[in-house]
Order: sequence, then structure tokens, then C-alpha cells
Amino acid sequence: MRILTHDQLHRTAPAIFAQEPDAAVSERYGFVPTINVVDALQAEGWYPVRAQQTNVRAPERQATTRHMIRFRQDPDRQVAVGDSVTELVLTNSHDRTAAFQLDLGLFRLVCLNGMVTPVGDVGGVRVRHGCHVVDEILEGSIQLSHQVPRIAEGVEAFQSTLINQSEARLFAEAALSLRYGDDWQQASPVQPGALLEARRTEDANGSLWSVFNRTQENLFKGGLRGRAASGRRTRTRAINSVTEDVRLNRALWTLTERFAELKGVDLAA
Repeated sequence: MRILTHDQLHRTAPAIFAQEPDAAVSERYGFVPTINVVDALQAEGWYPVRAQQTNVRAPERQATTRHMIRFRQDPDRQVAVGDSVTELVLTNSHDRTAAFQLDLGLFRLVCLNGMVTPVGDVGGVRVRHGCHVVDEILEGSIQLSHQVPRIAEGVEAFQSTLINQSEARLFAEAALSLRYGDDWQQASPVQPGALLEARRTEDANGSLWSVFNRTQENLFKGGLRGRAASGRRTRTRAINSVTEDVRLNRALWTLTERFAELKGVDLAA
């Protein structure tokens, strides 16, 4: 595990170190620099290991745009969930586009690709900007940590649930709909089968967990050969947007839970 220093965080996502919000925010906005929350989580044993921020064209927005930091505990405290380890995923902005949001995540070691798992009915912990942000985030981190056993049970259920090729294709079609919208057949440059291609032998099986991971990795890493609506040859783009990263990760996890339930798995047990 490589812990990111302040310098590394600043190079990757300078908005973490904003000293004031965007000029357009209300006077009632309670400004707390994201780095204060990062340092508080690190003091509690959650270390920043990955960071990114949304690319914006206007230079003045670079310091306040939406950003994301992923945290992991030291190896002696890490909780393994199948072939993954648990993470906390913090997102925020200082330009009125997002409150502080803390989610439970999984980092799959075999493909080095993070996923975000919804927790409960509302999913994660959302904290409005204000003077108590740090305390509320720390409290939220404890609440989310308590949900790890439930997530682990879900992963075990996905690993033991087999689906046939027709069901896998339906999963991929639903994933393309989540990515490109209801008109994905026109908007997507690739067909469902492309999402089901295994990039490694470990994923070349018929479990729901494997289908989920193949689909997620192919969507997020991009590079799939296809054709645009004009007929031009193209490749799918990797997902680099903070907003889309969290949104699509959460949606894919929920989709996987629904498929498991349709196969008769009781995830509430």
C-alpha cells in the first residue's frame, strides 16, 4: 500500500487544498478544506491511497471543482472481502455542485480497479458543508465500517451464483443502459458482448461476481473497439469523471444485487 503525501495529493487533485470556496457560493456556506477531513481520517487509521478531480476548462475552477479520495487501512487492519479490500471513498467540491459524501468501497486487487458499494437505503453518508463536517465524517466512517460484514456476505453470494450466457447478456445490456442511457443501442459504440470479454483467466467463469467484474472493468478502463453512430471505427473512453465514477459504480453494484435476488438469493438474510 502506497500512502499519498500532501505533495502527491496536491499534484493529483489540488482542489483538496482549497482555502476558500467558489465566489458564487452563499455566505451561509460553511467552508472546511477537504484536507482537514483527509488528515482527520488519517489520524483514525484511514490513509489516502488514490485521488482525482474533475477536469474543468476554466482555470479558476480548478481549485474548487469536484474531487475524490480513496482511503485504505494499514495491512494489519484491512478487512478482506473476497478478492478485494475495503476502502472509504470521500467526494466533495467547493463550487456548490456537491456536499461531502463518504461511501464504502471495495478495491479489487486482481484488476486494480475500485468499486463503490451502496450501503443501506440512502447509500453512504452525506454531510452538508459546515463547521461540524470533520466530526460528522469521522462518525460516518465508523457507521460504514460496521457495514463491511454485510458487503462481504453480498460478495460471497455473487461468487456462488451462476448465470447462463443469456442472463449475462441481459446484465451487460442493463450496464450499457446505465452508462449510455435508455437509447444505448444508438449511443453505445459497442455491443453487450464486448463488456463480457474477460481480461484475465480468473474472470473467465459463469459466476455473477465474474460477470459484474468483467463488465465494470471494461466500462471503466475503456479501450473497447467499436463503431460510432456515423459508422466510424472508434474505441470506448475510460471513465475519468469523479461524478460518473461514483454514480456508475453504485448503479452497477445495485444492478448486481437485483440480479442476485432474481436468481433467488436472499441478500437481506
